[in-house]
Amino acid sequence: MRVSVVLLLLCLSSVHLYRAVDQLVVGDEQTEFTQSQIEELKKQYAGLEGSVDSTELSAEEPVRRKVAFSYASGLKGSLGPCNKEVIVPFHKKITDVGKAFNPITGVFTAPLRGVYYFRFNLYGSSYFYSLAACLYKNHEKILDVTKSPRGWYKYVVGGATLLLRKGDHVYVKLKRQSQIHDDNENHCTFSGFLLFSM
Repeated sequence: MRVSVVLLLLCLSSVHLYRAVDQLVVGDEQTEFTQSQIEELKKQYAGLEGSVDSTELSAEEPVRRKVAFSYASGLKGSLGPCNKEVIVPFHKKITDVGKAFNPITGVFTAPLRGVYYFRFNLYGSSYFYSLAACLYKNHEKILDVTKSPRGWYKYVVGGATLLLRKGDHVYVKLKRQSQIHDDNENHCTFSGFLLFSM
């Protein structure tokens, strides 16, 4: 709508009346119009001038930034067990709109204040090591999910809706003495998106 109003204004601004009785020149073309058609066009143009002001005001509203990501671990085997908690790496891009997730560090950094949703899936296949991970906001543990070792095909899933300030960090940590496993099937994923800015 805004674009069509602006284009119409540009066209009308290049309209010149040569003989008010029967001609209009639009750009390089000369077109025949009746006097009543010319008067009607003038009225429409005058009416549009006021609406352009309101359109320009709405154009000053902040542009809604889009943020969404989904990454898989990219592992070809196991990660862990480790002697301390480690941030789970998610290197394999599935989707990344807004470039707020760093695949090198495994950390999402909020580009603006808003409410975000995050979800992670982790897969384990150990008979000896648990499958345990935590979702963190900055250094605060948001949630903890754990499964005891039972062998093949176990998953843990966690998700949360978080209010973040610009610059806040969100990441997944593998707990100490835990192990995850992944392959080209993308069993281990971390996803998030902006629900709305504040």
